[in-house]
Amino acid sequence: MITASAAAQAYDVAIVGGGIMGAATAYNLARAGIKVGLFEKGRIGGEQSSRNWGAVRQQERDAAELPLMIESVRLWMGLEAELGVSLDWHQQGHLSLVYDEITSEVFEKWIPLGREHGLDTRMLTSKEVHHLLPHYRDRDCRGGLFTSSDGCAEPEKVTIAFARAASEKGAEVFELTSVSSIEAQNGQVCALWTEQGCVKADSILVAAGAWTNRLLRPLGIRHPSLWVRGSVGRTGVLPIEIRKLVAWGKTAYRQRSDGRVNIAVARAAFHDLTGESLLNGMKFLPAATRNWRNLRLSLGSHAVRDLMGDFADFTTHRTLDPRPDWRRLENTARLFAQEYPEAGPFNLERGWAGFMDFMPDELPVLGETSSCRGLFVAAGFSGAGFGMGPVIGRIMADLIQGNPAGHNLSRFSPKRFSKERQP
Repeated sequence: MITASAAAQAYDVAIVGGGIMGAATAYNLARAGIKVGLFEKGRIGGEQSSRNWGAVRQQERDAAELPLMIESVRLWMGLEAELGVSLDWHQQGHLSLVYDEITSEVFEKWIPLGREHGLDTRMLTSKEVHHLLPHYRDRDCRGGLFTSSDGCAEPEKVTIAFARAASEKGAEVFELTSVSSIEAQNGQVCALWTEQGCVKADSILVAAGAWTNRLLRPLGIRHPSLWVRGSVGRTGVLPIEIRKLVAWGKTAYRQRSDGRVNIAVARAAFHDLTGESLLNGMKFLPAATRNWRNLRLSLGSHAVRDLMGDFADFTTHRTLDPRPDWRRLENTARLFAQEYPEAGPFNLERGWAGFMDFMPDELPVLGETSSCRGLFVAAGFSGAGFGMGPVIGRIMADLIQGNPAGHNLSRFSPKRFSKERQP
């Protein structure tokens, strides 16, 4: 595999988290000749980086994210050749379906932003949607927002490909090696404490997804994220071929290269209440108010496990593997069957869920912390990080080396939520 057997005593850069952000950054640093170690408590890409929808989407992005996402699409276009492996990359667009006038007005308002950045985003009529998706039979559809330059890829392949390429360039990649804490002296980061002992590093990147705030809090750095759970199911091979894109409407779906279709619960966000909800919940009130129709709260086993300290030990959960919401997945599958009757009878072969790390403003956290020199963060992508992976890897590698980011990152500053204290 790609796992190193024992940690070196020191690295130029140590990365915490083996998701797409950490792996892509390790790859970019290693090919620049930087001595880098990548530490993952479970398996590479084992959490949300392999559990998402696979969308590579410029469409409907925040104005601050859009320039980064445009560069990321350019990188995606050459990524399979660069990494030397198939990623099931398809650039056949992204489609958000419209069923009511309110949604249509929201989409129409975004189009000028896309056009300002050179995108070909446009509104499709119902007839055009049905032409784009020949087997689609939903009479409720009034049209859709479509960006033909968007794409999709297979999440189960991408992060592993980045990690393998990083290893081939000289990075040392450690699976089943959790990081329990980060050490700083005189305001400068200096080491990680791992299961294999102390690892010294001149710079450290925390790209730990849902676990990021638990690593930063002991340093006095606020990262007020909350876990939001998403569920996905997968059909068997269907007898129809759907355009290779992510379509988002009553359901969200993407047909894989093997003919199976990933189907997701599209219009619901599930938050399992924990202690973090009490600590950070007030900051999410504006976002919750905007999205109240789609928000679902759950008070159950995750709250009990959190109170028992189950999530405080990084070795307890090598891979966060929450139970999927089978009731809503089965309902979503029925909706898909109504939209695509020519798919015939089918069952969901498997289902899974994952936790996304959401920020109050739904924007990522990127850059160096102000209270701890040499400590960088790339997290909080709020359910929209997969497509940004290639560009974030490039940006974080440049920032760590002291090079310009090439974009305005001010709205992504790690210090935007609270004043950090000196560690």
